[in-house]
Amino acid sequence: MANGVVREEKSLGSVVSELKFELREFIQTRLQILREELKGKAAVLKIAVPMFAIALALFWVGFLLLTGLFVVLIASAFGGVAGFAWAFLIVGFVYFIVGGICAMFAWSEVKSKSLAPKRTIQVLKQDQIWLRNEARTQV
Repeated sequence: MANGVVREEKSLGSVVSELKFELREFIQTRLQILREELKGKAAVLKIAVPMFAIALALFWVGFLLLTGLFVVLIASAFGGVAGFAWAFLIVGFVYFIVGGICAMFAWSEVKSKSLAPKRTIQVLKQDQIWLRNEARTQV
């Protein structure tokens, strides 16, 4: 008894056993958080991916129809077989420019967003801070 405080001595084996149990619980909790967060993201993707596939197919058909319209309109302005060659060249060039602009926007969007499990990372950072504080108070 020192300073009116009674300390109960624990064996090294019981301390190690408690530490293993707490570490196992700690890891299981963090893995459960990660699983739940990934399940939520997977559920959204299960709905979104088929819808994007249908939208992509319909956009492709519309794109082909509009391309044909643009080629015929430009070819009729130039006239003859050479008119169709110029029409295909002009429409293709415009599509490359528009596609490049879209790719730049898409790339900047991908770079600005993270697919990492943010909540899990935040919890792990808080745990790291807590462990540092605990280590300081124990020393």
